[in-house]
Amino acid sequence: MTDSENLLKSKKLRKTALRLRVLDLFLGKPHSAVQTSRLEEELGEVDRITLYRTLKTFEKEGIIHKVMDGTQLTKYALCHDTCTTHSVEEDHAHFLCESCSETICVGNFDMQSITLPPSYRVTKVQLALSGICPNCS
Repeated sequence: MTDSENLLKSKKLRKTALRLRVLDLFLGKPHSAVQTSRLEEELGEVDRITLYRTLKTFEKEGIIHKVMDGTQLTKYALCHDTCTTHSVEEDHAHFLCESCSETICVGNFDMQSITLPPSYRVTKVQLALSGICPNCS
């Protein structure tokens, strides 16, 4: 059984050809975010509605998460073992290379080090970093 098949089975999701292909793309880039338009390109002739439903299902099940990297592009990245449904405790930063436009997930950060004014409560965190990756240095 492939990694994609095992992942679908562990989440009790039906195994379809499109789901397997989408998972294979994410598993091939375990630390990188993938833009939805790139998914469409790499998958070729697929029904866009089915693709977006697949992404929504994977996001709901904690397989992938939406990436906010400071661009206005919709990107998703593979969740790791500790990533289920996102909460403040599970948020992490994303790094966008200004040269090659690659976006990667970087480690968790300490929310306790951020001081808010009294009575403010954080409900969502989106931390985007940008610079130059080692491949472009």
